[in-house]
Amino acid sequence: MKVSNDYPNIFSFDSRDTAATSTWWDTLGDRWVRVNLITDCLGNTVGDSRSSGDLTGGADRELLSALRTDADVILLGGETVRTEADSIPRNKDVVIVSKSGNVPLSAISRARGRITILHDRSASVPSPTTGVVLGRFTGTAIIKAVRALGYEKIVCEGGSTLARNLLDAQVVDEWCQTLSPKLGRRIPELLAPDFGGTLVNVAHDDHGYRYLRWTRNGAPQVSN
Repeated sequence: MKVSNDYPNIFSFDSRDTAATSTWWDTLGDRWVRVNLITDCLGNTVGDSRSSGDLTGGADRELLSALRTDADVILLGGETVRTEADSIPRNKDVVIVSKSGNVPLSAISRARGRITILHDRSASVPSPTTGVVLGRFTGTAIIKAVRALGYEKIVCEGGSTLARNLLDAQVVDEWCQTLSPKLGRRIPELLAPDFGGTLVNVAHDDHGYRYLRWTRNGAPQVSN
């Protein structure tokens, strides 16, 4: 699908072209934390089924796939995995933040990458995942634990609580938000937080989806 870049430079590319999408994402170097999420125009992150999949469409999944390819690991909250078992990618390492360690086997069974669960010391994790005890569930502690596992390029795909923890700790270098033309379901605790920062990239596709990126922490600006 054609994606038109509107700011800061004007050009277009095919979202099915893996080289083009990789170049479009490759703006932050070799060490970064990105949050990637989809919302409607009101900040709702899910639809009637309480899934972000209700909002997706256009080139969103292809751009998400390219971002995952560029990352070392996908970071997910436990509630997101319990609600959306297919949130775990099949061929990528995943770190799940879950105090309880409660991760459904249906989600684990689809994964071929390494799965690590950051959990409270009183919890246990299902096989064949690896458990890491986390003393504090702050954004800083979470990213420190993920880095200790050897991952440098981290994409957090939700949920809202985890994204907000990272945001509050100021450990997010780039906030990537797809604006869906579909209206979602308003659930106050699942509303997307406001990132702030500097808007560095705006793009759209022919199905009415917009792709926005903001940076903070002195992250490099989009130069493509």
